Amino acid sequence: MGIVSIILTLFPYIVQAWAFLLTPPLWMRTCLVLGFTLELLYWVYVPREVQYIHVAGAGMLLLINVAQAIALYRKRYDDSWSDEERYLQSTAFRSLPNAVFKKLMAIAEWKTVHKGEVLITEHDDVEHLMLIYDGTAVVYLQNQAIAYLRDNNFVGEMSFLTGNPASATVRAATTMRLVMWRKNDLYDLMLKEPELKTGLQTLFSYDLANKLSKYNTHHSQENV
Repeated sequence: MGIVSIILTLFPYIVQAWAFLLTPPLWMRTCLVLGFTLELLYWVYVPREVQYIHVAGAGMLLLINVAQAIALYRKRYDDSWSDEERYLQSTAFRSLPNAVFKKLMAIAEWKTVHKGEVLITEHDDVEHLMLIYDGTAVVYLQNQAIAYLRDNNFVGEMSFLTGNPASATVRAATTMRLVMWRKNDLYDLMLKEPELKTGLQTLFSYDLANKLSKYNTHHSQENV
């Protein structure tokens, strides 16, 4: 057996052995994927006849380590999210792909406001799109309370969509935790991520329908 054949024979096993010296599990699995890929290629192309038993064994071990590497990558990706982000991804933004949601949260600001603080004022320009993470707000139209907004309701979405000033005043009824996006930052991200634009339009439609339902219920109760 020539030196080249010896190297080709041993190299996959050297890579596999090296994998077990790596501490991070994801790096170990990645190295094993490389090692079993090289071994599989060896058994397919180097011997004069295909060694099916070795091909099957290397192929099975390759698939197992690919699956483990993917699982570890997803876990590491998910672990990089805060509890707040994980909650929003599973509720308000569940229709967005994870990668797009992560980019959306990268440009978000978190803010705590206290009871009585004004979020937006009727007829004023709205600089931020807001989402209520926790708390309750009251919507006023011409100084009359017309609706309540709670968790996962947007604030300022109509102004965001139309570019017009706020059509109502929104004031905090309790201490609130808000997620906020500067309009210009969000417009820029939507240009880069078409899925975000489609996803937000769907979310706004659902949120508007929910608000109208609450508004109609509120007025029906007042008229009883």
